[in-house]
Amino acid sequence: MELGPVITLSLFAFGLMVVIAGLASLLIRGIVLLLAGGKRQVAAPTPVAISVAPALDDTAAHVAAIAAAVYAVVGAHRLVHIGDAQRGAGWTATGRLAHHGSHTPRRAPR
Repeated sequence: MELGPVITLSLFAFGLMVVIAGLASLLIRGIVLLLAGGKRQVAAPTPVAISVAPALDDTAAHVAAIAAAVYAVVGAHRLVHIGDAQRGAGWTATGRLAHHGSHTPRRAPR
């Protein structure tokens, strides 16, 4: 078997794939430009405001309002910690037991 025609056909196929890939990339670029409207949008500069007085923080007022509402409902209590409650080991064990129990083979009634 002669390799001349095989190499020629392989080079032609490679060249054809390069041309098709180039045309596909030009088509995609054209679609992107068409969808973008053909013009670039420049963001307006952000205005800068300078103040001598510090900004007011309403966080303290919100915390005071929530504390007053809790005091009105619950009464005189002292908050020691605010955060997520820790899950006990009982919940985990119960869930694990239910999951493993669902895989237990059942005997047919006699």
